[in-house]
Amino acid sequence: MKYVLVWWLILEAIGLLALPITFKLLRFLPSRGIGLSRQVGLLLSGYLFWLLVSLGLLQNTASSIFMVLLVVGGLSLWIWRREGAQIKTFLQGHRKDLLVGELLFFVALGGFAIFRAYDPNIAATEKPMEFAFINGILRSRTFPPKDPWLSGYAISYYYFGYVLAAMLTRLSGFPSDITFNLLGITLFALTVSGAYSLLYDLAQSFLQRQAPGKLSWRGAIAGTLGALLVALLGNLEGVFELIRAHGGGSPALWHWLDIKNLHQTPPSPTWYPSDPWWWWRASRVIHDKDVLGRSIEVIDEFPFFSFLLGDNHPHVLALPFCLLALSLSFNLLLSWRHGRRSSLVGEEGESTKGKRLFTVFGIGNLGEWLLWAILFGGLGFLNMWDFPVQLGVFVLAYASCLRRRGEHGWGWLFDALTFGLLLGLSSVVLYLPFYLSFRSQAAGIGLVGSIKTRLHQYLIMFGTFIFLVISFLLEIGGRYWRVEKQRRALPIEAQVLGAALVACFVVSLLRGWWTAALGFALAGAAATLWLWNEGTRRGEEAPFWEESTTFSLLLILVGILLTVVVEFIFLKDTFGTRMNTVFKFYYQAWLLLGIASAYGIFYLVQRFGHRGFWGKLSLGLWSAVLLLLLGSGLSYTVAALVSKAGGFQGEPTLDGTRYVAQYRRPDYLPIQWLRAHAKPDAILLEAPGGSYTEYNWVSAHTGIPTLLGWGGHELQWRGNYDVPSKREPDIARLYQGVNPQEAATLLNKYRIDYVYVGQLERNKYHLTPPMIRKFDRLLRRVYEAEGVIIFGR
Repeated sequence: MKYVLVWWLILEAIGLLALPITFKLLRFLPSRGIGLSRQVGLLLSGYLFWLLVSLGLLQNTASSIFMVLLVVGGLSLWIWRREGAQIKTFLQGHRKDLLVGELLFFVALGGFAIFRAYDPNIAATEKPMEFAFINGILRSRTFPPKDPWLSGYAISYYYFGYVLAAMLTRLSGFPSDITFNLLGITLFALTVSGAYSLLYDLAQSFLQRQAPGKLSWRGAIAGTLGALLVALLGNLEGVFELIRAHGGGSPALWHWLDIKNLHQTPPSPTWYPSDPWWWWRASRVIHDKDVLGRSIEVIDEFPFFSFLLGDNHPHVLALPFCLLALSLSFNLLLSWRHGRRSSLVGEEGESTKGKRLFTVFGIGNLGEWLLWAILFGGLGFLNMWDFPVQLGVFVLAYASCLRRRGEHGWGWLFDALTFGLLLGLSSVVLYLPFYLSFRSQAAGIGLVGSIKTRLHQYLIMFGTFIFLVISFLLEIGGRYWRVEKQRRALPIEAQVLGAALVACFVVSLLRGWWTAALGFALAGAAATLWLWNEGTRRGEEAPFWEESTTFSLLLILVGILLTVVVEFIFLKDTFGTRMNTVFKFYYQAWLLLGIASAYGIFYLVQRFGHRGFWGKLSLGLWSAVLLLLLGSGLSYTVAALVSKAGGFQGEPTLDGTRYVAQYRRPDYLPIQWLRAHAKPDAILLEAPGGSYTEYNWVSAHTGIPTLLGWGGHELQWRGNYDVPSKREPDIARLYQGVNPQEAATLLNKYRIDYVYVGQLERNKYHLTPPMIRKFDRLLRRVYEAEGVIIFGR
């Protein structure tokens, strides 16, 4: 495991370089965000590296990476010289708390590395695509990087995460065969530590409010719960898999559940299902059908499924940075408590049209605003779907601060929207080189129509969180009603929003849209309680609700609405269904509801534990239900880990290309030859294939651009098939033609340096000896072994 140790040291070094910046940026959090310093370091150095290479000021080399790391370290050093004594005092006073977080990160990194070592293959699903991007970026001297599956064009996708992967690959000196899996392991560990850090801060903030100056081990327990619910918990589908594997359940049950293919699985000889892909069904719980009863594909991934699968896709690459964004939002909300004169939204009594932002780094408002814009803009570059969601949470936190300052009516809403618009525009401007070369398949908003999510499938997906959300809302709603009902009337904003959501709830009930009705009810309760609580008067203390509770309400509101909106509209794409919208919105909802639910457990235990016999009895009954739900979700986690790792049998390795070396050896050796000998700007001809096939593995493993890779994916990335459709017949003519002059014309047209003739090419184009020999008159055989020929100039 030397690879893991060296990789961990690199991540620690990047985190240490950014620690003073993180301390300053997240200065209102109880932990000062120390556990998120790795994310801050990666994001800042990655942004500087990408921007300077895109502008032509640097090249994509290891020396350039070290240079931008020195810049980040220099900024941290400057902050340390100004506030080093304060940072040092904090670190010394919180050694145990910080060590727990670091230990958790190390254990998560090492533990998941053991699992991945038994399932390392960069094969199946979209791993070849992601591998192609990383290798393509490593071969690109400038940005935007070359598309390895459409030569002559730049990558038209959210590729920032792959730039970060390539940076770490260069810093480590390891081959991408290894770092591909190290990247996935890192994403898991960063998500675990990020969720821990945020929940720790939520809990410690609550405890500080209850007993100022006193910290507690309960914060560490809450943090561990956050890591568990966000990164490790599975949905409830796993329980039904185990029931089915043991021969339980009736045909009526499986028909009612209607989870695709579950009813067809035979009993298993092992304690977990024997079907090697059984764990996949947990990501296809939502089963849409059209008016004719035909199945429509819908994706409902959740974080642990993604980590298990091992695809380093943008929604997974962005996950640790979403936790950083949420911590930044909570930090903003806490700025109100830590001395109103140092609040990020201005002093009490100060006009909101004036100076709002607290001076940071000694360079005025611009410094903090710039860091915010880099973070939120980076989310758009990592995974576009996360940008508006996380920006929305940040704006809601800002709005909450405005209301705590005493703003009423609708002025606070206008100010918050203006703030969000300006920050959103700033975030886009900072990443303008990406947007100028980006093409999208998005084609507007579509209406879902009569298709609606069935309530029982929704609860299989989110049942644990819904139970905790309902418990949390009932407790704080009842508490608020008992204490505050005589003191404060419901604000007009809450009345208007509440009436709108009640109307939506009633209509959904009348139409039989049970999932939407449940969502509107929960969102309405969260929104009303938030607005009611924040409806203070100028000069009046904020109500008894802690900022942690307020923040959790905001997460519930946004998370639930994300699951409701897909009942009515979706973003049009090449699939023409709501599949992708459900996928991306549910994924963000899992994160938000997971954080809020973990805090809800902490909060409810605190409240019930002080209510005497009946309170403790209620807590016991509630805990029994909770443990049943958590056990059900974790049953998927445990069974899937053992199943996916093949029972932890075989020889462990993190080499993701071992599969190719073992089962496609005729292709493995020429891939290594091309890696070693191909010219930096070479273009490769190989047979294109359909998405999710074993075609185009040569370009994927080398990063050498080929004329056309997975055509379906190019369609998704670019929104049209104009270029691929013209190349497909030319590729066929190149392989199948026997006229050397025609072949020479096409070779020159596409500037092809290497022609690959392997078994896939022979099978697809039914190659005959004359078809192959024509290349001998134009090129030379630079490699030939085991049925594979590489022709080169």
